[in-house]
Amino acid sequence: MSLTEVITSERFFDGHTLHGPSAITVVDGVIEAAEPFSGTPEHSLVHPGLVDLQMNGFDDVDCSDADPGRLMELDSRLASLGTTSYLATLITAELDVMSERINRLAHAGLDGCIGLHLEGPFLGSATGAHAASLVRAPDPGWLADLPDFVRLVTIGTEHPASVEAIRLLCSKGVVVSAGHTRPDREQWNDALTAGIRMVTHLFNAMSGIHHRDFGLALAALTDDRVVTGLIADMHHVQPDAVRVAFAVKPHGVCLVSDSVAWRARWAERAGVRIVNGVPALPDGTLAGSSTPLADCVRLAVTECGVELSTALRAATSTPSVLVGRRDLGVITVGRSCDMVATDASLRVVKTWRRLQSLRGFQTDI
Repeated sequence: MSLTEVITSERFFDGHTLHGPSAITVVDGVIEAAEPFSGTPEHSLVHPGLVDLQMNGFDDVDCSDADPGRLMELDSRLASLGTTSYLATLITAELDVMSERINRLAHAGLDGCIGLHLEGPFLGSATGAHAASLVRAPDPGWLADLPDFVRLVTIGTEHPASVEAIRLLCSKGVVVSAGHTRPDREQWNDALTAGIRMVTHLFNAMSGIHHRDFGLALAALTDDRVVTGLIADMHHVQPDAVRVAFAVKPHGVCLVSDSVAWRARWAERAGVRIVNGVPALPDGTLAGSSTPLADCVRLAVTECGVELSTALRAATSTPSVLVGRRDLGVITVGRSCDMVATDASLRVVKTWRRLQSLRGFQTDI
């Protein structure tokens, strides 16, 4: 016997276009129809599950050291918050430690984890909250041995070995992002030619915008060959700068949470505290975010005036296409998908992951 559910909403975003009142018919976990709807809808907005390309952990569960059970808890927690797919992100550590963490996460069997993002240790001069003593030059042999589960690598662009490392990663099908770096114009152009396709957390840990001098933030905003990651938690980037990024690159911004496990053991050891709503080291350096990706979307719209479909695209189809997962971040007739329902204030009230069982993740409003 077929299992059918009709989900109605006042607005419906399919990953590309925002529609009016809609009824989405799901049969045995597959979208059978998405049609105009008249009547009183159940939800204010339905959109694809969010895709977070930079998620280090959340609350007290850190991707780098949590056991399988805690990772499963994290996976379900993220789904309830609207993030149905993500790249588990690992930051700078010794190479043997990173190798162990990569192997463990690659075999964790997490429903929402679509791969790994390595943010380090091959960074540049803008180390930020990363341990500067562990940042090092790219190691071609280590990079060549990375498993296919690694989908994104952040790399600095100042080192002479960076260009060859970028080429090597691109040859493996890995997306390479410039981050924690202050290149000059020649180094940036060489990195672009080698295959850079993204910039990690625009404005943060990079050279910025100056009316005479070259800066990575300005270069990334004015080059359509790269997508700019952006943390719209209203702490890492102030609202006017978020507004500028979307105005310049309405189709080239990728919202990320950069969420961290601010109550995990590493955070306690490092003295991380929540200060004015954001995790910070004792010296004031920001140590990631405590804001889920859905809230970044909401804040981009409500605090920065970004048009709703533009903000949603930046957290659904744009990141999915970037990492080669066009099956995610969209709602398409004839296919299964992830979906999120929100209330009128854009707060998540229910999510469906992969739709097979029509089992929804409820969340408190």
